Amino acid sequence: MQIGILGGGQLAMMMAESAGKKYDIEFIVVDPTNNPPASKYARCIKAEYTDSKALKLLAEECDIATIDFENVSSSALKHLEKYIPVFPNSKSVEICQDRLSEKTLFVENNIPTTKFCPIDCENDLKNAIKEFGPDSILKSRRLGYDGKNQIIINNKTSKNIWNDIGCVPSILEEKVDFLTEVSLIGVKLQSGETYFYPLVENFHRDGILSYSIAPYENLELQKQAETIHKQITKLINYVGVLVIEFFINKDSQLLANEMAPRVHNSGHWTIQGTNISQFEAHIRAISGMSIENIQTNGHAAMINLISKMPKKDELNLDANTYFYDYGKNEREKRKLGHITIIDSNAQKLYERLNSLKKIIT
Repeated sequence: MQIGILGGGQLAMMMAESAGKKYDIEFIVVDPTNNPPASKYARCIKAEYTDSKALKLLAEECDIATIDFENVSSSALKHLEKYIPVFPNSKSVEICQDRLSEKTLFVENNIPTTKFCPIDCENDLKNAIKEFGPDSILKSRRLGYDGKNQIIINNKTSKNIWNDIGCVPSILEEKVDFLTEVSLIGVKLQSGETYFYPLVENFHRDGILSYSIAPYENLELQKQAETIHKQITKLINYVGVLVIEFFINKDSQLLANEMAPRVHNSGHWTIQGTNISQFEAHIRAISGMSIENIQTNGHAAMINLISKMPKKDELNLDANTYFYDYGKNEREKRKLGHITIIDSNAQKLYERLNSLKKIIT
């Protein structure tokens, strides 16, 4: 089997690494950069995602196609869908590309989410701020991953907010006083069955995921999140890994924040922390294979390595700590690698996590 991937970053790299040799799958990646991370395990075509020749090659040589990030051109996906199955489908990706579409999906299907208002001009923004009060968050409808294109609005915020966001269609969200943020990683097979990983608790710094801890043990919230996930995947005819991020408010209620139609940063721990990683699970799902079950191997934590790579020999890594270098050039706020810690004892895991955080940050 041959699988095409639009995007050649670390997510594509880990998909190809997890399933290439194991299932005799050849991966062909389209990416506009030189030597992207996925080039370690996949054949790479250097081209823009809308390049007609590259898309033609994928359609001719691949059995199916997928993505490693959601901001790939939906027109490219629609073009590929004329010739081969694409998972997730272009409709799903389009919804996840647009915060307003996401929020509308939640509201129309009675999925709890934060209060929001669409913003198309400066006057819309002024009226919405009056309604929401001084504490709110302005987010561009598109290209808002890793804290990009977001402005926290309070009494100290610049008066040129509309210009600061780039005068682009946005949404204003009511700021939520939440306890924590969690994500649910689920994988839906072509047969319709869905399997879930435990909720993951996520901690951010400057809008970028800093570290994750799994599992977040709350059986009731796990069930609620799984119900919402199944509801959404049925609505949009989804196949593959879909991740939903939630806030947990002070009343211990889930509020859907956003979705990712792909494997996710908060699931990197699944490589060592479960019997089948999110990367392998996604490939199995879109390839029409089955999954028997998903089991965890104790407690897990994942730390992102951002902006600057630490020296591996200074980290004092033990047998239960795993180091990943994506092979990227250092750049401010860029994800360069990650570290995963696995332990059967939660307290020991937290101690090791805190020790590594001090070295890295």
